[in-house]
Amino acid sequence: MVLNLAKSPLARSIGGVGAIAAVLIGASYLATASDPDPEPDQTINQLSISPWQQGTDLGWQAAVEAQTAQTQADWQRVSDLWGQAIAALETVPATDANYAQAQAKAEQYRGNRAIAGDRLAKVGPAASAPIVSDLQTALAAAEPAFTFAPGPNARTVGRSADGLATVELGGDRATLVLPRSPQDKTLTMAQVVYANQFLALAAPEAAAQPWLLESLRNVQRNQPPTIPAEAPVTLSAGAESLSITVVTEP
Repeated sequence: MVLNLAKSPLARSIGGVGAIAAVLIGASYLATASDPDPEPDQTINQLSISPWQQGTDLGWQAAVEAQTAQTQADWQRVSDLWGQAIAALETVPATDANYAQAQAKAEQYRGNRAIAGDRLAKVGPAASAPIVSDLQTALAAAEPAFTFAPGPNARTVGRSADGLATVELGGDRATLVLPRSPQDKTLTMAQVVYANQFLALAAPEAAAQPWLLESLRNVQRNQPPTIPAEAPVTLSAGAESLSITVVTEP
């Protein structure tokens, strides 16, 4: 994944954070060497640092790791580091000379954490699976097209402009969800059109097969579908929806 970090608000904070962290770290070492009486929040072995320095150090670390983050685990760690930095800065007492700066920095870090959370949602648990990226791109460019947004459980959800179809992408599978009426035993034209479009992109070998239309009819009638064992497709019907799921990997 290639990010334009030069224009990202996350990246713009790296320079300032890094500079502040470097100055503070250097200052703490000089103070320890020259001052025989360390501050109350410091120890002789330098294992304890002030909340201000801890927060800015963690922010610097988060900004650095964000430059190379690609996987869900990477972005989760970046998000966690921003959270730890915010928590540290929020403990800076009002009597501290850095209190105002700590409050401002914590607000900046909240924005950075939100960006990391957005990246985390977009990456999902299996960003390398073609089903998440390639199918999403194809459906977004199809006619009728789908508009995608992050969904629950690290999934990506796409909705058709007419509201008659929803696609859920995540892991090794994709699911098309179509509204249905249990009282109506016949397929609608929209169900057929979206089913064919979806399978043509997600499972071309299954699209327009003779068994597909009959299976769709059976599911609409609450009967078992007749799908070949080798086809990577499953059909199911709920009270208000008909679902078609394609598994891309065993």
